[in-house]
Amino acid sequence: MAQFEVTVSLRSTVEAAFDFLSLPANSVKISPPDANLQIVEAPARFELGSRFEFLLGGFGPPQKILHEISLFEPPRRITETLVRGPLESWVHHHIVEDEGGGRIAVIDRIEFEPPGGLVGMLVTEEMILQSLQTGFEHRHREIRKLLEQDSE
Repeated sequence: MAQFEVTVSLRSTVEAAFDFLSLPANSVKISPPDANLQIVEAPARFELGSRFEFLLGGFGPPQKILHEISLFEPPRRITETLVRGPLESWVHHHIVEDEGGGRIAVIDRIEFEPPGGLVGMLVTEEMILQSLQTGFEHRHREIRKLLEQDSE
């Protein structure tokens, strides 16, 4: 299983970051424009067992994906797990840690298996990792703008 992990350090509180990550609509706000992320169905706020369906572009036509919140531990951790989508598996851990001095770390840890078959020859682990790196650079710029302005 492939793994990707990235961390952003922010001037914020653990509670503010967790609240931000608990709102599905905020995923759209911080996603790169070329991902064309669109929520199809989601609760206003995540909780354990919540399911959310979304469309995601980037590798050909938009894909409809369904995730479920498989772990919800306020104010530290949210884990979303693929239920249906183009990849063999996907588990995304959102972890919030207090760094002290008014700073926190938001850690995104993703474990995934690329698609199999013919699609897997085109959408490789390397392509997915590169897309994640670029996407999270954008996400972290946006989350910094949104969360740090609220903490000032």
